[in-house]
Amino acid sequence: MKGEASDDTESAPFIPADLAIQAMRDSGYKNTAYALAELIDNSVQAEAKHCEIICIETMQTVSERSRRRLHSIAVLDDGKGMDAIVLRKSLQFGNGTRLDDRSGIGRFGMGLPNASISQAGRVDVWSWQNGPDNALHTFLDVQEIRARQRTDVPPPSPEPLPADWRRRATVIGSSGTLVVWTRLGADRMTWKGAKATLRNTGTLLGRIHRRFIGDGSLSIRLAECDTDQFEERFVEINDPMYLTPAPHMPAPYNAEAMFEHLYDVPVKVEVDGKIHTVVTRYSVAKQSTIDLAGSSFRGDTAYGKDAADNIGVSVLRAGRELMLDRSWTIQYDPRDRWWGCEVEFPADLDEIFGVTNNKQAATVFNELSGLDWHELAEPGEQLGDVVRRLREEGDPKGVLLALSVTIKDNLRSIRETIRDQGKGTRRKGKRHEAGDPTEETNERWKKRDETNPIPDGGGSPTEQDVEALSEDLDQGGRTEEDTSEIVARVVAGEIKVVFVDKELGGSSELFVVVRRGPATEVVFNRRHPAFSIVFDTVSADDDLSSLSSAELEERLLKAGRAVQVLFGAWARMEREDPGNYRSYERVRENWGKIARDFLEPHDLSSL
Repeated sequence: MKGEASDDTESAPFIPADLAIQAMRDSGYKNTAYALAELIDNSVQAEAKHCEIICIETMQTVSERSRRRLHSIAVLDDGKGMDAIVLRKSLQFGNGTRLDDRSGIGRFGMGLPNASISQAGRVDVWSWQNGPDNALHTFLDVQEIRARQRTDVPPPSPEPLPADWRRRATVIGSSGTLVVWTRLGADRMTWKGAKATLRNTGTLLGRIHRRFIGDGSLSIRLAECDTDQFEERFVEINDPMYLTPAPHMPAPYNAEAMFEHLYDVPVKVEVDGKIHTVVTRYSVAKQSTIDLAGSSFRGDTAYGKDAADNIGVSVLRAGRELMLDRSWTIQYDPRDRWWGCEVEFPADLDEIFGVTNNKQAATVFNELSGLDWHELAEPGEQLGDVVRRLREEGDPKGVLLALSVTIKDNLRSIRETIRDQGKGTRRKGKRHEAGDPTEETNERWKKRDETNPIPDGGGSPTEQDVEALSEDLDQGGRTEEDTSEIVARVVAGEIKVVFVDKELGGSSELFVVVRRGPATEVVFNRRHPAFSIVFDTVSADDDLSSLSSAELEERLLKAGRAVQVLFGAWARMEREDPGNYRSYERVRENWGKIARDFLEPHDLSSL
């Protein structure tokens, strides 16, 4: 009857399995290496001592040409193995035996099936606890699920470990697991050949699992096989802190650390009344990285290029790296390849850090890299007030704000250390040839005073002016000695204009002009996007040995383009305000004349 509920008892899942499987495949991993890292995580959780990644290539026809392509990839370990119940659960999405277990690097119940189908159309799993002849086997087939031929994971059945995989392996324990990917998707595999897949996977695994490899609790063999050849190697440590020698590094850093440990800063984090410790660790390049480069840029050396690949803050969860977060670095700053920073937290803080279920990111931590606590503050709030309010609102950023401030403060200090480290290596005369902008501008400023004196440009700065100027200079990163010297010269009338860079309240103002009695501050805003691109392209105190010639050329080209874009923004401002065209025209003309006088060389014969 009309209006009565239907008596239809047909199953109506929220997400049909055939649609869900495609969504799962597309939610995927950054690349094939990250998907394989997920399987190694499972092995580590199963207390495996040895893992093997074996790639099989065959000849395939591609665009009417015969090419060598990946046919299958296997991951084998000598871990504890799984019984039938656990094995079947291991291929269920969001299920598993460690969903509430925070004691290791597992937990999310998505790793094996999600990683596998992100790359392959079929995954077969054998696992054994009493010798490989007594293995159990089950599988997941994407085509069968799409065709609605199968809705459940097949119950595991007894099936000895296949002979061809036994032949290719070197370590088969009395217990263990073998995962085999087949029907590899050409549109899903990042690299089409075995060599490139294993090379890139080895580099990533050497970084992600460096703690386990370094303490000898885990070895990972990489094997490339076909009917004609067999090549193998083992994953080596890839430490972005460079506190551990690595065989792939050039001498002497294949036998000694390239960086030195600076210090650790533990940060206490309270969640639900329980105190957890997050450890931040810092390192910096040794002086020998400059000495060994000689007259060349150290950024052009083999070890300099290796350091360029490991820029960022390494975020570790329970000893396993989640991500190398580059959002904490300063774009185009060569100093950032010469420091290391680790942030290590326990798995209990997964939700606070925003750990994704594929263990590729810590989203909340990443978000804080681009946030200043002032941007989160409401009127009148200080840092402590912001933290309390966010915590009361259940915002995890409130828990991590103090950690964010700590990291930024330490990185700012370390960048200055690196700048000082490189000062003695610059080519003589560079600073003189380029000219000191403060000295040059003050010279032109005084010259213009002779014909166009500033109405309030006489007298001496007040005590409040001096105090405010000193504070700005300190915030601009100058040393106490430099600040004292500049202030003394301002008071004596020797300096009329001072350049400062610091973080202003927002990101809309590129610079502001501040009056300090007879003196003038030109304050550049570090938060403005143009700052790092233009004003910090190459400064007098930069460690130029950190830059390769190609990097230097790229930075200069980007700076030149950015300047043109800035003038384009000015032009847009004029067009949006047609009623004041004449005013803009007068400003442009006057500014142009002063700029010409300030930039025109004193001695034309020297050009």
